[in-house]
Amino acid sequence: MVWEAPVSWAEGLALVKRGAESEIRLGDFMGLRAIYKLRVRKAYMDPALDSRLRAQRTLKEAKVLSLARERGVRVPRLYAVFPSMGLIVMEYVEGPTLKEVVGSPGWQALAEDAGLQLGLLHAAGIVHGDSTTSNMVVTGEGVTLIDFGLAEFSSRLEDRAVDVHLLKEAVTSTHPGHAGEFMEAFMRGYSRALGEAAAGEVEARAREVEMRGRYVAARRSVWQAEAGEGGD
Repeated sequence: MVWEAPVSWAEGLALVKRGAESEIRLGDFMGLRAIYKLRVRKAYMDPALDSRLRAQRTLKEAKVLSLARERGVRVPRLYAVFPSMGLIVMEYVEGPTLKEVVGSPGWQALAEDAGLQLGLLHAAGIVHGDSTTSNMVVTGEGVTLIDFGLAEFSSRLEDRAVDVHLLKEAVTSTHPGHAGEFMEAFMRGYSRALGEAAAGEVEARAREVEMRGRYVAARRSVWQAEAGEGGD
């Protein structure tokens, strides 16, 4: 059961982002700047089920952050977790996103570091689930992975490949002129973490995922044309 009473205090913290699943707010925790991630109640869902799911997801995200950091992945430090409140308090990682840095001098080294961090995460048995350059923050240390709301414990080849595919899609969409060079640098870092053979298998499966997506998109166009939805 998620305790609803403390939600009001969160309104005193600066709102950073409000999504469908949670609110991200910036505040202090024992003298440290901290991110407060509070999962919000869904009005359309059964209250008991909603409370149970929010508590479970909060606890899982905290476990993901804890294990990832233990395995050497650069992620925010976990300060506190309150599953019964749907609340995680974690380190505020300040810096531009990798999306904002691609194209600037030296960005290739950061792309390689992004590959290293995601590879270490996969080696730890975790997939990110939303592996875009918007969820990678650049600091003096390198790239820090953030936002593990969709992360899962998985070592499946398909799940790892989807992570790599999502990143490629994001980079191709935002920086089409740098996408090829970005992925080459990314895979160098990824191979350092996972090994050449395993990284090669993931890269090959990511191409399959991409081809399946193209096939579905092509078939959808045909179906729409046949249904008269794409006429002149």
